[in-house]
This record gives sequence, C-alpha cells and structure tokens, in this order.
Amino acid sequence: MNRPAPLRHLHTCALLLLLAAVPFRLWAQPGTDEQIAAEYMRQGDYAKAILYYEKLYDRQPSNLYYEQLLKAYVGVKDYGEAAKLAKERQRRQGGDVQYLVDLGMVLKLQGDTAKAQQQFAKALKDLPADQAAVRNLANAFTRTNELDHALQAYEKGRKLLDSGTGFFYETASLRAAKGDLPGMINDYLDLLEVNPAYEQAVQNGLARFIDFAATDPRSDLLRTELLRRIQKNPDNTLFQEMLIWMYIQRKDLNGAFVQSRAMDKRFNEKGQRLMALGDMAVNNQDWATAAKCYEYVVALGINGPWYGPARIGLVAASDARVKELPEPTREQLVQLRELYGATLAELGWAPATMKLVGGLAHLNAYYLDNIPAADSLLQDAIRLPGLGRKEQAELKLQLGDIHVLQGDIWEASLLYSQVDLDFKQDILGHEARLRNAKVSFYAGDFLWAKAQLDVLKASTSKLIANDALDLSLLITDNLGADTVNGPLNLFAKAQLFTARHQYDSCLAVLDTLVARFPLSNLGDDVLYERFRIAQARHRYSEAAAFLGKVLELYPNDILVDNAMFDLARLYENKLNDKEQAKKWYEKLLFEQSGSIFTATARERYRRLRGDHDNLDTPEQQFLNGPTP
Repeated sequence: MNRPAPLRHLHTCALLLLLAAVPFRLWAQPGTDEQIAAEYMRQGDYAKAILYYEKLYDRQPSNLYYEQLLKAYVGVKDYGEAAKLAKERQRRQGGDVQYLVDLGMVLKLQGDTAKAQQQFAKALKDLPADQAAVRNLANAFTRTNELDHALQAYEKGRKLLDSGTGFFYETASLRAAKGDLPGMINDYLDLLEVNPAYEQAVQNGLARFIDFAATDPRSDLLRTELLRRIQKNPDNTLFQEMLIWMYIQRKDLNGAFVQSRAMDKRFNEKGQRLMALGDMAVNNQDWATAAKCYEYVVALGINGPWYGPARIGLVAASDARVKELPEPTREQLVQLRELYGATLAELGWAPATMKLVGGLAHLNAYYLDNIPAADSLLQDAIRLPGLGRKEQAELKLQLGDIHVLQGDIWEASLLYSQVDLDFKQDILGHEARLRNAKVSFYAGDFLWAKAQLDVLKASTSKLIANDALDLSLLITDNLGADTVNGPLNLFAKAQLFTARHQYDSCLAVLDTLVARFPLSNLGDDVLYERFRIAQARHRYSEAAAFLGKVLELYPNDILVDNAMFDLARLYENKLNDKEQAKKWYEKLLFEQSGSIFTATARERYRRLRGDHDNLDTPEQQFLNGPTP
C-alpha cells in the first residue's frame, strides 16, 4: 500500500537523520584512524598510537606513517620492532641508504655504538651520485643529531656531483649549529665563489649568526677571511663588496668608504658607489663620512658624471650637520649660507639645482631671520623658465610655509589653494589641502577646516590621511564647548606659534589653556605639542618624558600609536638606547596592530634585533646597487 505523501517525506527525513547519526569513522575510517593516531602521539601514548599506525602503514606504506611508527616503537623502547621496520623500509625503497641511519639510530639507543657506526659508515659508502639522495641522507643524519655524519654526506656529495652550490649553504648551517664559526664563514664564502647569485642568501645567513650591532669577535673572523680572499684574488669584486657590506652592518661607514674608494680607483667606477655611500651616510647622520664621499667624487673633476650631484650632496650634508646642532652659532650658519651661494654660482640656476634654492631659502627664513631674502629666492625660482609644474608647486608650498612663519596666513592659503587646484588628484595637491586646512584651523575657522580634513581622510597617502583624521577628531571632540577664548581656540593659537618657531609664546599659551581648562579633552594634545617643541630644541630626554606622560595618562586616546612610534625613534636615533627602542616598537606592533606605523616599526624592530632579510633600508638599497 502506498503511503500518503506526507508520510513518505517523514520516512525520508527519518532515514537521513539515521544516516547522519552513524559514526563518521564507519565510512571514513582511514582519516579517523590517522587523526586518532596523531592525537595519541601528541599525548605521548605511543603504545596506543602503534595499534593505529601499524594498520595505516600496512594499508598505505607512506613515509609519514613509517616515520611515526618508528618514532612510536622507539617511544616504547621496542627496539627490535623498530630495527625490523627500518630494514623492511630500506628493502621496500630499493636499498635507500637514508634508512640505514634509522637502523643505526636504533642500534645506538640499544647501546651498540659500534654496530651503529657500521650502519652510518655503510650509508656513506653506498651513497649514490644523486642530489636528492645526498640531501635525504644528510637530513636523516641531522634528524638524529649526527651532525658530523651529515657534514660527511654533503662533502661526499660535493665530490660525486656538480650541484651548482656544492652544498656549501647546507654545510655552513651545520657548522654554525656545531659552533664552528670559522668553518661556517668559509663555507658561505666558498658558496659565493661557486655561485655569486647566492650573495643575498649568504648575507642573510651570516647576519643570523653574527651580531654586527655589538662588539662581536665573529665579525673580525669574517673581516680577516674576506681580506685574505681579496689579497689572493684582487680582481674579484665579490669579496670586496662583501667587505663593504660587513662594514655597513657594523655601522662603520668610514671603513666602507675606504673600501669603496679602493674599488672605485681599481675598477674606474667614476664615483657612483661613493655617491650612494654618501647618501647613506647622510641618512645615518654620519656627516664626516658623507663629506668624504662627496669630496672624493668632486675631486674626480668637473667632467665626471656625478660632479653636480656630489656638489649638491656636499651642501646637503653640511646643512644637515649644522642644523642637527642644538645651538648652531651665527658663524656656522653664515658659512653654510656662503657654501650654498658658491655652489649655486658654480652650478647655476636650473631645475636640477632647485633643491639648493629651497635649502638656502629655508636657512634664511628659519635660522638667519632673513625672511625677505627667502621670499625673494623662492619667487625667482618659481618663475624660472623650464621648471616643471611639480617642482614649481613644491616651491609654492615652501613659500606658503614662509608666509605662515611671517604670520601672513591668508597669503599662505592662496598659495596652498593654487597647488590644490593644479594637483587635485595628486598627493602634492592633498598635501596642499592639508596645509590649507591647518591655516583655517589657526584662524579659528574650525568648521571649514574640518570639511577639508574630512575629504582628506580618503587620501591615498596614509600619512596625510592619518594627520587629517587626527586633526578632524580633535576639532570634533572640542568644538561643541568652544568659544572665542575657549580651549580649542587657544590650542590653535599655540599651534600657529609652533609653526612660526615661536616656541616660548606657544608654551605660554599652552600654560594658559591648562590653567583655564584643566578638564578639557586636549590634555594629550597639549603634551604632544610640548614634545614637539622639546624635540625641535634638541632636548631629547625632555621630549621622551612628554611622550611617556601621553602613554601613562591617556592610554586609550588616538595619539597612543604616534607616541609609541615617536618614543621608539627618539630612543633609537637620539638617546642611543636600542633596548628601549626595541621595547616600544614591539609594544606598538602588539598593542596597536592597526596603526599606519606598524610596517615601519616592524622593519626597525627587525633591524635592531639583527634580522637583515630583504629590508628596504637605505643600507640594503645601497647594497642592492642602482636600479637598472
């Protein structure tokens, strides 16, 4: 009799539920057995694991099941079964010598060292001329901590084969594991002789085992061996480049200069290597080495391909050195101005020398209190025939900043607006709009400033977007309760004083703000402004203390990641406390993982820790050489 449709559907559902209730292992047994066996191994219950792995290995004699079963037999000290399994595996695999190592390991565990050594020796003796077999045997020895035998396997493989690398990379790692640092260094350098393409890999390997940041005798071993090889083969540039790399890792840029100069003379490089090293020395604030690099290139003659850039580099290095001083003297500043003038007189006014014009204008405006001279320089530069639109816009931004310095914020706004209009979809235009928004902020026009800032939050430049977001939120949080003399107006006035380098006036306004409005939302911003002033005055310990207060008193506010990043950079670059720098970079990475500073913080943290793999640092860019 046919069941009614509803009953048929009910019967079907019941059947499906019944099938769903059947244990999965009844129709997926192999997968479940493997999972159960792996769990028993993880728990260290080898006896129960054996029951499953024996079935699995019988069903599918894979290498994984073999290794786990062997480990389980050894775990319960059933050496007889372990030895039998190793012998059976070798026969099954056509006499593969790597399984003799397992047999030797079992014999050694039984206390029969002599027979174990016989098996190890037989494995080495029967090793075929096959690259995979060499690696498998060496890896088998390494797994059983037979490092000397692993080395012997690679050394025999080196004789049997021409592998292209001679297995030197592998033997270098083994020698490092044994503590044989001279052997490690030799193997890495031998690898370079066999295959120069491994230069980056060798540098990474050496950096893992040698602490170049500290006084490490191992770096002296490397230097001695490099010099020996250079002396033996002076026409080979590879080891000379490695020596330069080593000096750079040690932050001994003068040593790198001496070696780079020698290479330039020997191989007639026309100063290119010295130019790159000079730029890197500037980035590392090693002004003396930077000057030596640029002076060497200038001395090569006016017809050299790098003469002009070297002259400009000399001025840039001198500028940075003088401005880095806490209180540069009037005489030092005037000498710097004369150097700018002499270099411009020699090279002439051209698009390539506009950075010199900008630098001289900045020196006049911010250090020599000669704003009219700065204004005139920039006006003339903007009208220079043949100047590109972008270069012209950059000069307009600088001229706008000088108008802000004068207090003429509306003239500055006009220049910023021109650049914004000309480069609406470009980062240069976004930068102009940000500066214009700040002008509106200084003037107390907070709503208009916020409207511009809210557009900039979508900028493709993360730094511009972040600055726009910070200032927009500051306005939002404080606008409601503000009056003409309210906290936000006072803070805007203080920031304008900072922009004009009138630091005492700024601090006086900040003191007034805190006294009148002790409960305002601007507490962390006030501390941050004090930090900026202390940093500008080269009072780095005081600057660090202000950042510490931001982190202590306002641990959940928007400026926390900025404070961590700036504090780490202060410790790294100014206070020379690498451990504190590492600490704050690490805290930023773990506690503020969404910050825009995480990528840079991770790179700096790795650099301080001693990692060198693929870092996009000026040092690595120099070592990588010019882009084709």
